Amino acid sequence: MTLHQQRSAGRSAPGRLDAEAKARGRITYVADVAPPGLVHAAVVRSTYSHARIIDIDASAALGAPGVIGVYTASDVATGNYGRGLRDAPILAREKVRFIGEPVAAVVAETRLQAEAAVALVDVRYEAMEAATTMEAALAEGAPVIHERPWEYPGAVTTPDELPNIVFHKLGGDRDEVDTALAAADFVVDEIYELSSVHQAYLEPWACICLWDEGRLRIWLTNKSPYAARTQLAACLDIEPKLIDFQPTFIGGDFGGKGSPGEAPLASELSRLTGRPVKIVLRYSEDLTATNPRAPMAIRVRVGCDRDGHLLGAHVDALVNAGAYGGFTARAPGPSGVTVGCYRLPAFSSEIRRVYTNTVPRGHMRAPGSPQGCFAFESAIDELARAAGIDPIEMRRRNLLTDGEASAEGGVWEEQRAIETLEAALEAYEEHPAPAGWLRGTGIAVFRHGTTSMASTSLRLVPKEDDCVCVEVPLTETGTGSHSVARQLVAQGLGLDPSKVEVIQVGSDDLPRDAGAGGSRVTASLAFAVDAAVKAWQGRLDNEPVMVDVEETAAGPEVGSYCIQLAQVAVDPETGQLKVLEILTAVDVAAIINPKAHQMQIDGGTLMGYGYACLEDLDESDGQLWAANLGEFKIPSAADAPALRTVLVEGGRGVGTANVKMIGELTNCAPAPAIANAVAEATGCRLRSLPITAERIHAELRAKAGR
Repeated sequence: MTLHQQRSAGRSAPGRLDAEAKARGRITYVADVAPPGLVHAAVVRSTYSHARIIDIDASAALGAPGVIGVYTASDVATGNYGRGLRDAPILAREKVRFIGEPVAAVVAETRLQAEAAVALVDVRYEAMEAATTMEAALAEGAPVIHERPWEYPGAVTTPDELPNIVFHKLGGDRDEVDTALAAADFVVDEIYELSSVHQAYLEPWACICLWDEGRLRIWLTNKSPYAARTQLAACLDIEPKLIDFQPTFIGGDFGGKGSPGEAPLASELSRLTGRPVKIVLRYSEDLTATNPRAPMAIRVRVGCDRDGHLLGAHVDALVNAGAYGGFTARAPGPSGVTVGCYRLPAFSSEIRRVYTNTVPRGHMRAPGSPQGCFAFESAIDELARAAGIDPIEMRRRNLLTDGEASAEGGVWEEQRAIETLEAALEAYEEHPAPAGWLRGTGIAVFRHGTTSMASTSLRLVPKEDDCVCVEVPLTETGTGSHSVARQLVAQGLGLDPSKVEVIQVGSDDLPRDAGAGGSRVTASLAFAVDAAVKAWQGRLDNEPVMVDVEETAAGPEVGSYCIQLAQVAVDPETGQLKVLEILTAVDVAAIINPKAHQMQIDGGTLMGYGYACLEDLDESDGQLWAANLGEFKIPSAADAPALRTVLVEGGRGVGTANVKMIGELTNCAPAPAIANAVAEATGCRLRSLPITAERIHAELRAKAGR
């Protein structure tokens, strides 16, 4: 491997290019890279949710073994960083806004020396009133978290808004919805609360920065290096061309590795020390101080006539941004509005993204959709039961059909919701519950569009023996994107896949890539490979071929539907919950790699199950208490329910490969499907996650009047 190349594998048989190397421990991750002269940094983090920084005494740390320097906000660049909104300082200036915020950094010869010296840095604070919940941040007289947030680059708030608002938007006609609901025979008006969970990737955040002859070389656990280059350049006030992101493998992302992370700090520490600087977070830091999924409180008002036809709905979403809003790709962040599956004559919404004195919130697989899907699909189930209509039949009567516009806007020419529903019902097989347990089945529906926007580049390089090397800018996050590139090129050029090698190159070597996210990777790759194959076939000599696909609409957006049926059993004495099976029916077009496709379905479903039943960062008073993977419980193989998949084939995809997205399709509906199943089994409606034995038991006792 050179500085500009990270190989996915050699010329092996078709399959996952990175599988064998990962299994044998041969993959080089960021934490494994060690440029000559490397030093290590550790971070001093705030122990207060909101406080003024009175003094930082680094004298004891400076005398510790191996310590090169201790640096504070006065030493580093004053620019803020962020993805869409630049509101986060490199190190806290004047005050801290959340527990875990970086306040100072220690650089030492070894990682252990740096971490030991962190404990010797004495920071004196003056505590300030904190707003650690959205309700507290929006209350009259609430503590102001950012004094003039509308002045941040990328801000979308205004001086007229309440002080702690990051984003506020009204959509639709509220009066029209109120009129529709007033005429409805049945109305549900409930609030659903979604807590924060972590992406739980196995590889924690890591970064190496090296200033070398006036240019900045970076290794970073970031899935969008070209975007990160732009964000970092803006923070440091330098030209993006001075920054070269090196190719890296990423040990899991799930939406959590799109931020600049520790790169702004490591860049400045390298400038200050004149040496390459590495920062690798301990997992306790990653769990409590990075950018987990946003908590939300979503009020849903929805009504129907006596035949179960929906008349209107209003969704009011409060989204917790945490202390900084810059950890999402856009300042509006995730919306929490997910009603696109249904025919709704009247619809309105209100979205408020709110600053709080808690850890900054970022993106996680299908940002905003798991929260919104839980709220709206739970409300639809409640409405069906209020109207005395089977929840499945309620959905059948209201799901969109071909050519109909969704309430959120836009028309998909093909709506295969009904076909997907019928396929799920046809495949359904009832699982018995243990003797004496209560049993229930729940359904939930989710849909997601497949983008027709392509923004990437690649190069085909001829090699000996009719082999081809594919140079890509795309980071392999563990989803198999490099394997997809190999398969597409092999098919396009009529080669055996063993003749195709895939190499990720640095950001200096190819002009652009939008990064992994938004379920766009396969579609973008398909467009780029198609263009490259045409250029390859038309070239006049044996030279490499490079294609640069700028962000442009490559065709109409198409969509996929996912219907999930969850079967559960509940012990009425203890509230213990067993998810017996999750059946997933998916609307698909062409499938490039069946194994990888199924892995995405199963992985997303299991992630949705964990969100529903297990995962809890245990947040109170601004502190995330689940600081290790023993306390923050994610699903293991022993926890996993039975999973079955039904593929509804023949759908219309995008591009010449005729593909539909899959990565963010199956993780959103498991939680409401399980909640709806628990409601059917017990008669108890749980409107917050996770659905634990303790919560079920409390509801059962309340229902029994005990």
